Amino acid sequence: MTKKITLLCAVMALAIATTAQVTEGSIIYEVKINLHQMLPEEMEGMKASIPEFQNVQRELLFNREASLFREYEEEPGTRRGWFRMGASETHHQHIQNGTYTVKRGVLNEDYLIKSEVKRHPWNLTGRTEMIAGRVCQLAWRMDEKDSTMIEVWYTPEIPVPVGPDEYFGLPGAVLMAVINYNERIYIATEIREEEVPTSRIQAPTGGTEVTPEEFEEISEEMMEQFRSRMGGRRR
Repeated sequence: MTKKITLLCAVMALAIATTAQVTEGSIIYEVKINLHQMLPEEMEGMKASIPEFQNVQRELLFNREASLFREYEEEPGTRRGWFRMGASETHHQHIQNGTYTVKRGVLNEDYLIKSEVKRHPWNLTGRTEMIAGRVCQLAWRMDEKDSTMIEVWYTPEIPVPVGPDEYFGLPGAVLMAVINYNERIYIATEIREEEVPTSRIQAPTGGTEVTPEEFEEISEEMMEQFRSRMGGRRR
């Protein structure tokens, strides 16, 4: 009897170890964005002309060296809504070099925002949940700049510090992220174990290279111009 129990434990340990060796592949996310909640006060009047929620799909490609989070390549002929927020963003994390590059389109201009990967102090709760067939653990933190609440569910079964957008850096892939109390929700719907050569996850190119601080200034200037135009129309 003891031998049988020992053998069973060995088989279970081997199965867990095998599952934990997923270090490259792709993850498909469903992203739900509350557009009304994200609107600043001066743009409240736009609620009537835009949908409250936007649902989009994103794809994360990853291996041990890097990850690339991008718009999911939909099948030809798929129609998209007329209003899409953040549709022209690509996020690249080089795990080994610790660099982070975001390609972001604003109006008719593309920007390459380059920085180093930031290490954030996460609070680990010990809570677990099954997401996309994987056991995940809950972690959270408050953004130091604007006090945004960030909750993520990561899985040690995929022991690579990757995730959607800028939500990575944990001891496992992030399969779900809830930002600012449901303002944005990312949830993995499919995990594909496949070979992902580094050539498929190169950092994006093309566009004006800026720092995060410079891009923030550019965004604020554009927002001020937009506010001025909106104010003029109201008068």
